[in-house]
Amino acid sequence: MTGTADPNSTVQLWETAIGWDDMQPAKDWTSPGETGPVLATADGSGNFSIRRFVDSGFLFQVRQGSVISNTITVKAKLAVKFWMPDPQPHAVTAGKLTVMGDALPAQPGLPVQIQRRPLDGTTWTTVRTTKTAGETAKFTETLTGQPGGDHYWRAVFSGDDSQGVIGTTSGEVKYWTPGGSTTTPPTTTPPTTRPPTTPPTTKPPTTPPTTKPPTTTKPPAPATPAIQFTRIQYDPPGTDSGSNGSLLNEYFKITNMTKKAININGWTVRDGKGIVYRFPNININVGQSYLVRTGKGKDSGSFRHWGRAGKAGYVWDNLGDIAYLRNPAGGNVDICKWTKLGPGYTNC
Repeated sequence: MTGTADPNSTVQLWETAIGWDDMQPAKDWTSPGETGPVLATADGSGNFSIRRFVDSGFLFQVRQGSVISNTITVKAKLAVKFWMPDPQPHAVTAGKLTVMGDALPAQPGLPVQIQRRPLDGTTWTTVRTTKTAGETAKFTETLTGQPGGDHYWRAVFSGDDSQGVIGTTSGEVKYWTPGGSTTTPPTTTPPTTRPPTTPPTTKPPTTPPTTKPPTTTKPPAPATPAIQFTRIQYDPPGTDSGSNGSLLNEYFKITNMTKKAININGWTVRDGKGIVYRFPNININVGQSYLVRTGKGKDSGSFRHWGRAGKAGYVWDNLGDIAYLRNPAGGNVDICKWTKLGPGYTNC
């Protein structure tokens, strides 16, 4: 980011993530304590520049004393990777291949379309839709029934407007798939055997009925929770001073992973010590997230507040805790657990 100020003056960067509306001094994550301000000094002509790593969309200002600049919006465009493992786990299976990819910023739940086109064609066909998942925003998909031979492949990553993340398309990967999509073996006509002219005089012994071994039923795979934790910031940046600004930077986020809206009236989130947040009568729409900050503030849209205060107001234990999302009947819908400090957050 570049700007102008009084020659040789010092300006300080202020910021807020898109959707948060809590403009505050930016912290220098590259400093030893990761708490210092982000400053820039204008040259003799008044020009300055600031470099800043962003993991989502942000609103930025600079301030020189009591003078406040205009606000600019900076969105984060995904940096993505898309590849096929080599060797393939199904290298000799006709029409079958595995594709993988990930995104940075590492945001889970982003829709991804896996597409294919022939070498001599221009039309892309979507063969699978998936989502990024986990702390690395990675996906792994096994595709079947694909045409054999060389094709171009790519992944189209959707962004997230609510957090200022811009989607993008991966580079094209040329890959050969064995065998084609037809896996049925050719039909072989057995040779015709002429029956004996003289019927047997002895009745063949009766073959006892074959007893089939009992069928072993594979247990069903665990279902993806309808609503699940997608991020918990258990250690807010800076010193745990107990200020409302610090408490607002401790939060949890849940996301509707289904294809229908769900009413979460009476649902709760609690920590390992039994501190409880109860949701009001609201719907969480398809793909929508609700972010609940620990501190006090005005609820608006998808942002809610726990309303806690002071040093005793922090909910999540930095060195290890467990979060439970429960329905009104007390059943666990999702659980998120961490056992060490780490980066101060988990994407569950």
